[in-house]
Amino acid sequence: MADIMDYIDWRGDIGFDEVHVNEVDGLIFSQLIYVQMKPYMPDAKKSYLTIKQLSSLYCADHSDDEIEQMPNLFRHSARLLQKLAHSRRYADCILRYYIYDISEKEESQFSAVTIELPDGTYFISYSGTDHSVVGWKENFNLSYLDETPGQNKAKKYLKQVAAYICDAGKVLEEENINNKSINTRKLWIGGHSKGGNLAVFAAMHVDKEVQDVIIRVFNFDGPGFNHKMIYTTGYKRIFDRIETFLPQSSIVGLLLEHVDDYEVVRSTNSGPLQHDAFSWEIMGGSIIKADGLDKNSVRLDKTLRNWIGSMDEAQRKQFVNVLFSIASDSNFENLDQMSFRQLIEMIKAADELSKDDWSMLKNTVRLLISAGVGVVRDEKEK
Repeated sequence: MADIMDYIDWRGDIGFDEVHVNEVDGLIFSQLIYVQMKPYMPDAKKSYLTIKQLSSLYCADHSDDEIEQMPNLFRHSARLLQKLAHSRRYADCILRYYIYDISEKEESQFSAVTIELPDGTYFISYSGTDHSVVGWKENFNLSYLDETPGQNKAKKYLKQVAAYICDAGKVLEEENINNKSINTRKLWIGGHSKGGNLAVFAAMHVDKEVQDVIIRVFNFDGPGFNHKMIYTTGYKRIFDRIETFLPQSSIVGLLLEHVDDYEVVRSTNSGPLQHDAFSWEIMGGSIIKADGLDKNSVRLDKTLRNWIGSMDEAQRKQFVNVLFSIASDSNFENLDQMSFRQLIEMIKAADELSKDDWSMLKNTVRLLISAGVGVVRDEKEK
């Protein structure tokens, strides 16, 4: 079955001025952001490169053997960059305003890039979580914070880019270059995993004037929001332009709440590995849709909702802080270094925990087990 790499082979000879952005292009741009661009675009305001130029610089620094040794997330995005660079559709797209900002103090991992397309539109791509512990802690912080530092940065980034786009549009309209139809005030936004959450959050937290330049917001298996946020005026204004895609065995994308209708998509992987967007099945300019979430995903969704709902914000915060303080004390910098067995052993060895923290951890695990048992019991009674 075809994937996004096959799509590039199929659609790569047709420019964006002939066929505009679709959901597969959005998925591709949401994976491209995982490439580490900072060495080649150090100044967020002044640095810019075409995709072809970035690929040339990146490949000069990274051999094929080195790329093959990278974790899947970064290996796949590097191979994607190489393929895009040899495609008429993508090679001359211009990358601007690249930011990579990771802060342990703020518990934030934020990255974004703006892609200028030949048809005069722009695509803002927000990065999802990398393998860093601080990046994953920010994901967990979504369970009790109304706004994470990454979400704050995402909305500021959107405001700044939108201001540039509007100013550029005014200049072009005044110059009326070649009497062409000018479409520079149009903006696509998207992201995968946490990046999808950031895209939606930013779009709902900007003024109506900025929202009016947004064409579509793509959320590819990103977490939802707490119930207070999804009833805000800003969310309601942008609601009909949000497209959310979840694989059949979604875990990340089912966290918290989605009011917008989501589409379930097919993947060649199984279980949690379906989060990998390179496994999503593609046909033509569309991601292939499935009939619905699988039973295990629905069960997990209900369990997590019941579990989170059984704790107040203070309990959620304490649980997250204790869990990640254990990870920090164990000197894990990246979660891909850690197996589930190591996580259990790490918690057992955490002898520095206070009596209250130990009690909280045990009670939280009991709540999780109880939530799971309750869901299974309800299924049997139906």
